[in-house]
Amino acid sequence: MIHLAIIEDNISIRGVLTDYFSAEQGYEVVLSAGSFEKFHDEWRPADTRIDVVICDIGLPGKSGIDAVWYIKSKSEKTHILMLTVFEEREKIFQSLCAGASGYMLKSTPLAEIKTGINDILNGGAAMSPKIAMQVISYFNKRKQVSAVESENLTAREIEILSFLEQGLANKAIAEQMSLSVDTVKFHIKNIYLKLQVSSRAELIAKYKQF
Repeated sequence: MIHLAIIEDNISIRGVLTDYFSAEQGYEVVLSAGSFEKFHDEWRPADTRIDVVICDIGLPGKSGIDAVWYIKSKSEKTHILMLTVFEEREKIFQSLCAGASGYMLKSTPLAEIKTGINDILNGGAAMSPKIAMQVISYFNKRKQVSAVESENLTAREIEILSFLEQGLANKAIAEQMSLSVDTVKFHIKNIYLKLQVSSRAELIAKYKQF
């Protein structure tokens, strides 16, 4: 039997999740709360086993991310699946760093949420496709940054390089970084010298090879 808890302030969504999993063979919803505070007051880790908590982020009072930190501090074996409307990279990584085992959007069909829970309990992770792409994009970008750092580029040059890769003109880069256009041109010249390229197109092509 898989023991679930649900932390979701939307009564309708909480009811749908509770009804669905209560009707599924092999699942039991042992706790359902509309806020972290209510969950905190009702959960007794020593008495109530919870395998997976389905948790929203945007809760009244303390956030779902606060809930993750608390749950993991009380029961390392309890997994948390974030179920939220937030697609921002910051929210994703705050949740994962806090100890969440999965991150899915509320638009995810119930059957896929169930599959995600099973994946988590089998040692995997559960992510909606959009969220997985965000994570992959982040680590690919970090790999590129690590590579260009090895070419002795400064932090400012790396930032300018990322803007160039996005297609921004010198004036737009200057506005983004609160620099003069001449200063941006100076840094770009240094980047060209360090990476041994002679044009923006050649620079971007080399950057994407890292």
